[in-house]
Amino acid sequence: MRKIEIMDTTLRDGEQIQHGSFSPDWKQRIATSLFEAGVDRVEVASARGFSKKEHMMLSNVMKWADSQGVGGRVEVLTFVDGEKSVDWVRSAGGKTINLLCKGSETHCRGQFKQSPEDHLERIKQVISYAFGCGLGINIYLEDWSQGMKDSRGYVKFLLDGVSDLPVQRIMLCDTLGTLNFWQVENYVQQVTAWHPKMHFDFHGHNDYGLAVANSLSAVKSGVQGIHTAVNGLGERVGNAPLDEIVVNIHDHLNGYTTGVVESYLRPLSRKVAFMSGRRVSANKPVSGEAVFSNTAGIHADGDKKAKLYEHPLLKAERFGAKIRHPLGKLSGNASVIINLERLGWKLEKHVVGDVLERVVKLADEGKVVTFGDLPYIVASVLNRPEYIAFEVTEIQTLSTKGKKAITWVTIRHLGKEYEIEGRGDGGFDAFMNALRKWAKGRDNIRLPQLRDYRSSIPPGGTSSALVEILIDWRGPGKEGQFQTSGVDCDQVLAAIEAAALAVNLCNCGNGSRESAGMIA
Repeated sequence: MRKIEIMDTTLRDGEQIQHGSFSPDWKQRIATSLFEAGVDRVEVASARGFSKKEHMMLSNVMKWADSQGVGGRVEVLTFVDGEKSVDWVRSAGGKTINLLCKGSETHCRGQFKQSPEDHLERIKQVISYAFGCGLGINIYLEDWSQGMKDSRGYVKFLLDGVSDLPVQRIMLCDTLGTLNFWQVENYVQQVTAWHPKMHFDFHGHNDYGLAVANSLSAVKSGVQGIHTAVNGLGERVGNAPLDEIVVNIHDHLNGYTTGVVESYLRPLSRKVAFMSGRRVSANKPVSGEAVFSNTAGIHADGDKKAKLYEHPLLKAERFGAKIRHPLGKLSGNASVIINLERLGWKLEKHVVGDVLERVVKLADEGKVVTFGDLPYIVASVLNRPEYIAFEVTEIQTLSTKGKKAITWVTIRHLGKEYEIEGRGDGGFDAFMNALRKWAKGRDNIRLPQLRDYRSSIPPGGTSSALVEILIDWRGPGKEGQFQTSGVDCDQVLAAIEAAALAVNLCNCGNGSRESAGMIA
């Protein structure tokens, strides 16, 4: 198996998203996670601007990386600016530079106002100085794709000029994402034929949605490394996503592999989504929320009978996930039964049909039906309120600028009412703190952990519009990971409604099921 190097540029190119910026602490955490996941090299910073915070971050990352023996695998973007960038990197303890050179004559003359000969001479001066300082050196050929289209002779001139210099890697950039996979094949084969002993990386952008396909084509055509970014972050529409690159190499390129551990991919995606403020689309391959979900009733039926609609390769367990069957207008009896089984519940066949009818009706009305709604729907269908172990009967919140929010709540649990109070950073936080205080010391109360929170209002809505809150939770026991929703004109009350559903879901088997005669 030929190993393809993965160089991840989330912390450099990924910061070039609009309004993108990671704090020094977050950069260090993400860099640590990338190395733990098995990425070969991590580009963590750019010397442009010589930021003090960036310098502090690089220094901290380098101290950690050196202690782990991976200091040489931490890379920094530098420029053809004499000794300036190199000295900045050195002063922070950096050991490897990625020198940004012009890969097309158009860029060389248009931006630098230099002849190819002048540009090459300046590149040589930086390389000589960096090598003398003991740094590892890689070269970016910025706009290489256009160079191969419009000025192939210039590209060869530059490669010939650095071929005898102490350069570890030449990094071929499709800077504007203009290429397709046939062109990548042609161009990579050309440069590898010119210099078969050089180590080439491919750096693809996703403007046409072809970054992954182009990267695979580059691998098949002879490159030894691929550049990625977690969740595809990067300039404009971004770079090739780390998870998609890794999984496609493993599954679709026979004879090739990477050092990345697949079970790290989805947690890493969630971490970077949180720290970047860029939510991952539900239908994103590998790490999207909906990847391992089958909503159609016929699919749920096939899965229940023989796992007919589980992907033969992209299995949920491979990535530390579980396959789900969300409830909605296309659900069938099997969808309801599978979700009931997650609770350890079993209903008569005709009752399952009634529950399904209620699910479809709610979905047709535009309601997001979540796993957390199921106990309430069952209770309503059977007219058995005792199936609801927990509910909020009254609530009042007070938020004052500069002070902690206060929430007063009346809850009902297994037929008994309790009045509780909590304080926090906002009304919802105050509510959750009140619940934690109430649950402390009660062995029969289980609370879920919040994983993700998002709100939405109808397009063109007014300030009085209904707000829908969707919250992802990690529950104890059989509940695993699940989602609840709440709808109200007040965002805090909508969130509390979603939380109440979640708490009930985690506790509806603690006494209520047995007393109601539920078959388990």
